Order: sequence, then structure tokens, then C-alpha cells
Amino acid sequence: MNKNKINKNLNNQLNLENYSSNLYLQMSAWCNIENYKNASIFFKKNSEEELKHMEKIFNFLCDINILPILNFNIYFKINFNSIQDIFKKAYINEKKITRNINYISNIAFKKRDFKTFHFLSWYILKQNEEEKILKTILDNLKFFNYNNKNFLIFDNLFLSKYI
Repeated sequence: MNKNKINKNLNNQLNLENYSSNLYLQMSAWCNIENYKNASIFFKKNSEEELKHMEKIFNFLCDINILPILNFNIYFKINFNSIQDIFKKAYINEKKITRNINYISNIAFKKRDFKTFHFLSWYILKQNEEEKILKTILDNLKFFNYNNKNFLIFDNLFLSKYI
């Protein structure tokens, strides 16, 4: 694999971050409509954070004279069955992002592209943090028996520490 493969994967990551931002924004809207106010704020903040991640990759690509290529045909189904479904989908999404970051980091390391490897090290740490938060939320949701009424208590008490 050559430098072009790394650049292609960085552009892919750029678009994964953009997708995540839009996905979390949609999740925020769903939570707001369902009256899960803290969950809505949580996903809105995560949407903004993913956009910053995208911008960071965008700037890195520009700094190394690589054209960032944004995919404007981002589409996902707006099909959330429950609040638990939303958090599961968010966790799955973060796992996907982690796999991709690790993949690119591995290529960069093997190709001795330490500039890219160092750049991605921040993302590796960030992904660990994001996965841990979502896993903790999912684990704690089990105590609320996936009951939407009980989730309002969870929303008010537990999620407030993440917003």
C-alpha cells in the first residue's frame, strides 16, 4: 500500500466523521421529539464534536497538500425504534470509526508515515473515550428495563453527567 492508499482512507475517514455528525444530529432530533431532553443534548454535542473531527482531518489533508473529497450523497435510514436502539446504533457507529482509524494508523506505521501516524494517535485516544461513554450508557440502560417511562428518570439523572 502506498501513500495514495493512506490519503484515500483519510478521505474516507473524513466522510465517516461527517456521516456521524449528521447521524447524531438526527438522533438528537428524535430524542427531542420523544422528550428525552438530555439525550437530545448529548447527541447534539456529539454531532458538533464529530464535525470538529471532520474539520481536523480536512485541515490535515490540506496541510499535506491533499485535496479533501467530501461525499455529499450521505444517506441513512431514519429508523429508530427506541432510545436503546439509538444508543446501540451510536455505539456500533463508534466501533466502525475506531476500526477505520486503527486500520489507517496501521498502514501509516508500516509505511513509516509518522506524520500521519502521530496525527491519528489523537483519534485513537478519542475513540477509546467515546466508546467507553456509550458502553457505560448501554450497560446502565439495562437497569431501566428498556422502559421508555423509566428512561425519563435515566435521562434526567444519569445522562446529565455527559452533557
